[in-house]
Amino acid sequence: MRFTFVKVPEHRKFKHDPIYYDADKEEREERERRIRLEMGLKTEEDHRSFDTRIRGQMRRRIKTPFEVTRSARKKSNLRLIVILLALMALFYYLLQAGYEWYSRFL
Repeated sequence: MRFTFVKVPEHRKFKHDPIYYDADKEEREERERRIRLEMGLKTEEDHRSFDTRIRGQMRRRIKTPFEVTRSARKKSNLRLIVILLALMALFYYLLQAGYEWYSRFL
């Protein structure tokens, strides 16, 4: 028996027992799927593959922040430079006004 000061927690285990499980329904659906494949009919998987293709196309069209175009970056940088220049001009004006106010009282 080992004594430790710190208890190391165990990993959490996930155990899920389905509440409503119908084995007959599972067998029936599997049988229907096999029959549809043999007859050449469309199955639900075909519809799912269509959905995944649509999702994939949407993902390719939606741009992430890392895919920002060069012109957008230039606009952003230009805006930042203009803001910095305006702040520097305001700071310089306030320094000059403060110096004039200070020199009046001396």
